[in-house]
Amino acid sequence: MDYSNKRKLTSLEKGLYLLSLFSEEPYKYSVTQLVERTGLNRTTIYRTLTTLEAADLLIKDGKSKAYKLGPMTYHMGNIYLMNANYKERILSLLEKIAEESQESVGIAHRQGNKVVSIYAVEIHQPVKINDKPGTFYPMNKGCYGKCLMAYHDLSIVEKMLDANTFEKTAPNTLTQKQEILEEYERIRKQGFVESIEETLPYIIGVGLPLKNPDGRVENVVAISFFKQEDDPGKIEKMKAILYKYQRELEKYIL
Repeated sequence: MDYSNKRKLTSLEKGLYLLSLFSEEPYKYSVTQLVERTGLNRTTIYRTLTTLEAADLLIKDGKSKAYKLGPMTYHMGNIYLMNANYKERILSLLEKIAEESQESVGIAHRQGNKVVSIYAVEIHQPVKINDKPGTFYPMNKGCYGKCLMAYHDLSIVEKMLDANTFEKTAPNTLTQKQEILEEYERIRKQGFVESIEETLPYIIGVGLPLKNPDGRVENVVAISFFKQEDDPGKIEKMKAILYKYQRELEKYIL
């Protein structure tokens, strides 16, 4: 809904607008803060907040007098989750990416300190590149492992690197702690990940981090393909396709 012209909003639309703000940082607002942020008058905001509080959509802190989302929003969210078929929607989007790229595409998730494949669509390759869902990935090579460890807790990551040794399995496999940490930093700065002959010879991958609703990165979507000397711009083409679907995929990543 477009809330840009606040003068024309109905009472219901103003309530929905104010309620939507509580899903954004800092997740708590006083009446004064909402006046400053929205430009709505204090009386309107106070009246609307009182109505939302009565419906348990908001609760007010007794000390700070700031409002935050109430138990009814949690209840409604759980009902939504129970009825939403995220898997079907995510697979549909991955199939679109596979169709546009004509390559393999998948999503991996970080669960604790493990990176695991959760979705894979491979309909165009004569030779399969992606592993089936449930496969674990190393932290030193490939789009999945590198990207998700790049956004993991640095103190945990350093301990994991110290506790492991890495074998070179392809021309560009990363094996040393410092070069792996530098790669993680590069991924965070550029906002995407590349894997060029790190896992196997002639295999290239490019991926994008997917943010959870709270901003954490625990998932990554990536396209993998065979190296082609006659198409040096293919990585950029694949990135463009992923960027096209990144935000929509994030809607269904929890």
